[in-house]
Amino acid sequence: MNAWLERLVALESEVEYKTPPRRGEGEFCFQPGSLPVLISAPHGAAHTRHGRLKEEDDFTAGMARLCAELSGAHVLYAWRKSATDPNYYPDVPYKQALREIVRRFGIGFVLDLHGCAAYRDFGIGVGTMQGQSLPCEFRRLILKVLYHHGFRTGGGWLSRVDVDRTFTAGNGSRQETITRFVSQRLGVPAVQIELNSYLRVVRRRPQASERNPFEGDPEMIERTIRLLVGLVRAVARFGASDGFGGVSPTKL
Repeated sequence: MNAWLERLVALESEVEYKTPPRRGEGEFCFQPGSLPVLISAPHGAAHTRHGRLKEEDDFTAGMARLCAELSGAHVLYAWRKSATDPNYYPDVPYKQALREIVRRFGIGFVLDLHGCAAYRDFGIGVGTMQGQSLPCEFRRLILKVLYHHGFRTGGGWLSRVDVDRTFTAGNGSRQETITRFVSQRLGVPAVQIELNSYLRVVRRRPQASERNPFEGDPEMIERTIRLLVGLVRAVARFGASDGFGGVSPTKL
């Protein structure tokens, strides 16, 4: 197995999808980085919406952590069962932590990572609230990086990019997505990235909510890792040259 995939499996193994936090644990973890970019994975473990448990987006926590390691981004990820849904409800602990991280570390861009089902007719879904969650220059840059790594709107199946159609990151007025929260309430550019199961799940774990065995495409998973690392570095460079502005880091 490729070393990156081995590392991805190891990082994901620390996530307990349906186990509530133990004494001294939180529902989510934060690991600081060196770039003013944050990768978020709020559905890395199972979560609760309207009193019902919703299954995890497996391997999004591991993917977020690995790409943060490789790129220097900060990372915030769910790793235990949550009593709320961070991508739906306002003023939940995950969002409170996200607000503080943005303030303390001068975060200038948030990449919010999610997972979509294997039956989808695209590999990657990009949600920008129809362009409202980030400046048009960032949107063009993201599409350029996707194209560079072989993902495009006219691509075939797993190489195809769905932009602001299936997953817009807006989701109506009743739901406050992470992307909406970050862009509208914190004033920081953000994008929602949905990854097809074939692009993130190395091998479905026995404790996963989805019981059917599943293995992703190793080559496409590796390409996705390269893409996400490239995205982080590209927006960091762009922000450094253009000036992220708005939020200044404070010392810990």
